[in-house]
Amino acid sequence: MNQTARVDSEAFLPRPPGAIRRWVAAHPRAIDIAILVCYLIGAVPLALLDVFTLYFDRVQGNLVAGAVYSLIVALRLAAGTVALLLRRRAPLLGFIIVTISLVSDGGPLLVANAVASWFLLYAVPVYRDVRTGWIAYAIGVAASIINAYIPDIEPVFGMDTPAVTIANVILDAIWMLAVLLIGINLGNRRRYLQAIIDRAHQLARERDQLAQLAVAEERSRIAREIHDIVAHSVSVMIALSEGGARAIETAPAEAANAMRRSAETGRTALTEMRRLLGALQMSEAADMAPQPGISDIPGLVRGFEDAGLKVSLSDSGLRLDDRLQGLAIFRVVQEGLTNVLRYAGPGARVDVTLAEDAAGSTITVRDYGRPANTVGPTTGVGSGRGLAGLAERVRVFGGTIESGPVIGEPGWRLRVLFPRAVTSPAHAVSNEEG
Repeated sequence: MNQTARVDSEAFLPRPPGAIRRWVAAHPRAIDIAILVCYLIGAVPLALLDVFTLYFDRVQGNLVAGAVYSLIVALRLAAGTVALLLRRRAPLLGFIIVTISLVSDGGPLLVANAVASWFLLYAVPVYRDVRTGWIAYAIGVAASIINAYIPDIEPVFGMDTPAVTIANVILDAIWMLAVLLIGINLGNRRRYLQAIIDRAHQLARERDQLAQLAVAEERSRIAREIHDIVAHSVSVMIALSEGGARAIETAPAEAANAMRRSAETGRTALTEMRRLLGALQMSEAADMAPQPGISDIPGLVRGFEDAGLKVSLSDSGLRLDDRLQGLAIFRVVQEGLTNVLRYAGPGARVDVTLAEDAAGSTITVRDYGRPANTVGPTTGVGSGRGLAGLAERVRVFGGTIESGPVIGEPGWRLRVLFPRAVTSPAHAVSNEEG
């Protein structure tokens, strides 16, 4: 019943609108390849026309000059190809590359590379941010001004007058501004929708976590009640049994009465315990399994991989005889991967290392930040009690915990050290028994 309700609630979580838009978002590599193929279909014939014009119109048999011009054309074609390959991962760098290829270019390939530069200018605010988009626009306008006053290496279209040159620069600036504004509008809308979707999914996960916490708190209360029942009833039964044993020869009736009261106390305790244990019954068989340990970490990792993380597990053969410390190590890895999924999001890369040396057992969970071209983490989604509770669990075993961003590199690192020759403390066991 609970599983069905969870599936039904997940079915109504928001997702990006439009089936075509969702397909495009789900197949970025296919879109990139299609754009590159379209570019090459138009650029390669223009490049060949460029080379043909150079050899048979302007070079006029000069093989050295023809080879130099052909190399320039090939470099410009390669620049457009590389720039489009960087369209999603590094759009600003790609825009700069294709903009440089347009300097002093008056040949037919100018058309294809100009279109590629518009694609790159559009991609900057979509895959980065608005500020970077305006930087790219400033670079494009500056390059247009510089290009207007540099003689073309391949002057196919002739020389322009100063008035025509200024008009061309203004038209280029207006056209690039239109492309930039379209990219800013679509990029902001995309980031806004992604933030809403991330927030909705985060709230759904928090709802499930709060429900699990409520169940855990109720079970803890029931466990305390069972403890009270057992402690009280067993104490009474012991006292009645000892009293009956002493009175069995001098007062057989009193002894029999004491034994009957002891039996009634036991039956009452058994009834109450059955009632409370019935409340602890779970519908899922997995919940009846023993407490997890180190051997269950690979299964835990596979679960987070199914959720979208790219997890690399490195285990140097860590094995412990202490079951409770193994449970603590399992919880460290679980909390670390949960935080990566919560704040870095699906697609994030994370390394989990289990190592053992003379100092003890070291557990490291290291991620590399949110993947490129995804919205940043939603703020205010965590209670802040996860790492605090983890620190308390580690402290019980005399261990140390370090967590924080990696200096000079992207991502976050959680590192926990359990000292060697430290087993479950006596007071931890006594807390469970008392």
